[in-house]
Formats: sequence, C-alpha cells, structure tokens
Amino acid sequence: MIPSTGQAQQVTEDVQRSGVWSGFVGHTRTARILQSAARRPTGPYLFVGAPGAGHKSAARLFAAAVICPEACGVCNVCSRVIRGIHPDVAIFQPEGYTYPVEVLRAGVVSAAQTPIEASHRVFILEEADRITERSQNALLKALEEPGPSVLWILVADSVHNFLPTILSRCQMIDFPPITEEALLNLLESRFALGRREAAAIVQASRGDMDAAIRLAEQPLARELRHRALAICSTRNPSLTELLAAADGVLGLAAEARKAAESIQAEEISKWSGQSSGLRGAGPLQKRIASSNKRTLRRVESDAVVDFLTWLGAAFRDLALLSAGGETTDVTSPDFAEDLLESATSRPARFWVEMVEVCLEAQLAIRSNSSAGLVVESVLLRLL
Repeated sequence: MIPSTGQAQQVTEDVQRSGVWSGFVGHTRTARILQSAARRPTGPYLFVGAPGAGHKSAARLFAAAVICPEACGVCNVCSRVIRGIHPDVAIFQPEGYTYPVEVLRAGVVSAAQTPIEASHRVFILEEADRITERSQNALLKALEEPGPSVLWILVADSVHNFLPTILSRCQMIDFPPITEEALLNLLESRFALGRREAAAIVQASRGDMDAAIRLAEQPLARELRHRALAICSTRNPSLTELLAAADGVLGLAAEARKAAESIQAEEISKWSGQSSGLRGAGPLQKRIASSNKRTLRRVESDAVVDFLTWLGAAFRDLALLSAGGETTDVTSPDFAEDLLESATSRPARFWVEMVEVCLEAQLAIRSNSSAGLVVESVLLRLL
C-alpha cells in the first residue's frame, strides 16, 4: 500500500529531527549507499522490498536528498518533496490495479522538460511491479536515455513482473524486511509506546512496518482491525450481522476519504499562497489536483483492502487454532480466546480457503470491482 497522508507527515517530522537519512529505519547500510549516490545520481533506480519494508517512503526521502543539497529534512524544499508537491518531483501511482499506458507516456514527455527549481527532475513510480508489459515498453526509451537532469525511481515489492530490458537498465536497491527489534524501537520512539504495547503491534502486523505505523498512528486502522476480528470471533454470525459489518466497513472507508479530502484542501490552500507567481505553478497545480483525485479513490479502496488484510490474518489464526495450534502463536493475542471458540465451528480447511478468498478480494478491488459487493461476498461466505 502507498504511504498515507499521516505517514508522509510523520516522515517529515522524523527527518526534521536529524536529516533525511534518519528516515531509513532499519536500513543503515542502504542509507549510506544512497547518501553517496545522491551527490551524483546515476539512475534509474529500482527500490525493491517486501511489503512494509520501508522502500516506498525511502524513494521520497532519496528524492529530497537529490533535490536539496544538504538533505536536511527541515527546509521547505525537503518538505514539499516528501509531501509530493514539489514542481520537479512527480510521483505516479497505479489507477486501479495497473498503470494506464497514457499516464506513463505523459510522464515520459514531461521528463524532456527542464527543471523548474532544482538541478534535477525526479520521477517516482510507486508499485511499479503493476506496470504491464506494454506500458513497460513505453518507459524503456526514457530509462535508457534519461538525460543528465532526469532521475527515475521505480518502487516495487517484487522484480518478477519486470521485463529483462527494464531490469538491466536499473540499479537495484534492496530493502530487506525490517528486524523486529528495529520496528519495536521505531514504535517506542516515534509514538511513545510502552514495550508491551509496541510488541503487540509488531505481532499483529507480522513485521510489516507500514501496517505497524498505521496501527500505532491511525484510529481508522485500529477500528478496521477490530471489526475484522470481531466478525471472526463471532461463532456462526447471522446474515444481519454480516451485512451490518459490511456496511460499517464501507462507512469507515467513506470517512477516510472525507478526512483525506479535508487535508488536501488545506494543503492546496497553503501551497497556493506559497507558489503565487512561481514559474510552472499553473501546470503543477493541475497535476496536483489530478493526483489528489486519484489519491482520494485510493484512500477509500485502501481502507477496504486494509480490512480484508486484517480479516485474512484473522482467518489464518482461525485455521491455526482449528488445527490444534496454541493461542500463543496467533497474530492477535488480544482476541485469542474469542478466536479459539469460533475456530471450532469449522474445519481448518475452511479457514484456509477464506484466507485465499480475502487475497482474491483484495485483487478484485485493485482491479476496480465494487468494494461494497466484494466485501459482502467475502463475509457472506461465513454463512
């Protein structure tokens, strides 16, 4: 998943304390490599890591280091890069499951333009492993001959979907999973959590740094997880209960969209005052407005995907318990006893199948299926 507005703000606050490179939590060696590369970037780069490894936020931090000579994290330049509103940094995200080829072609055309403020133009393609083969071919020429002032950064969870020609032109930067100890320290220092509370979040998120941060930071994430576990802790839920649960999740997703819309409006108002009269302000404002619309759609669908992720984790716990596993081995110890009672209502095979159903449902939502119908279809299988 992409970093939330709140996460981007938190990254900004972190780097303000001790520079851009402090944002590379658990990746000290990678930070040293990129710190040297930022002085004279010779991309394109491909940042690869497991979900939640921190490579998505690292791309923005590296872009800030390239644009800001001091990589300070405290200046207006660094802040705008991380928040995605710098005129020389374009951040692309999938529309639905993949990227329309027209979007990438427009990015390639834009890369031919000279920088507006900085010495470089940086193009970040988040979730780049979702780019289809046809669209990758549209990128190939730009990656082969990027120009001295253009830097491409592709961010991906896996390299398997890339053409060999794309991989051969990128410098791969690996982001291994963050260690449990590093994640514990992050949660304790950033959110002032006690060791026990931080450990519970690490266990629930299964080492996924992005998920752990959302749980520590966002009431929405905690509520989505609670609702998923509540459903799974109910032995033989009724049709009424399941439909009400689906409606509740969609309501939370709508609230997330409204909150993001409010933050965007405030951000645009602030940015408009700062950018008045600057070269390129008009086109940038249009680009930000278009990006904001896509972000709002993603915020809503991401909330539903988050729910399905927690639901799948709960089904995994139910499968474990149904097969005779110990309550100490579940990812949700705060619901262990309730899950144990519910687990015995079905064989382990059923719960394993429900894990697969949740994975398929997440893919369906990313492919622009109706979130409401998807959630209802998943929950109604519990009948």
